[in-house]
Amino acid sequence: MLQIAESVSVFDLNPQLSQPEDGQKFLRFPLNSTTDGLLPLGALQEVYPLAVQNILPVPEVPQPLLGIINWRGKATWIVDLGSLWGASHWCEGETIAESGMALLVPWKGETIGLLIEEIKTVEIFNPQQCLPIPEGMFAQELCFLAQGYFVNAPEKTWIVLDIDSIMQTIDSF
Repeated sequence: MLQIAESVSVFDLNPQLSQPEDGQKFLRFPLNSTTDGLLPLGALQEVYPLAVQNILPVPEVPQPLLGIINWRGKATWIVDLGSLWGASHWCEGETIAESGMALLVPWKGETIGLLIEEIKTVEIFNPQQCLPIPEGMFAQELCFLAQGYFVNAPEKTWIVLDIDSIMQTIDSF
């Protein structure tokens, strides 16, 4: 497990690992208890450790919106990415995690934080080998959030999330 003690630029994650010509770096993290998600490192502005107590709840907003934080002097929305994917809401589990990692994504001149529990690793895949999501693999409402998937050596499926679709979904709230 990758432990991050402070805010880290995505360019600082594994700096010794050069970008191969036929591969792209993806941040891998759990979406729920059975599925890992991947987001291209190039889509992220920063990875920010976040104590849940620092999220200011906002009443009467859709469930995936946890609230706002003060990030670099700006009010920044924090979204429960797992909840958006269809997993249990951050605050509804048997044990409520007190902290997580905010994947900060630029969107329309603002920054949105996608809250996840932990970062597992940085993976390198050839985007040309990304497999399309077959019909029935996920519920219809989730399929549009995924670009495709990769199967790693031990036959585990890792979902490549579509950052534009995620941001458009959040924008529609």
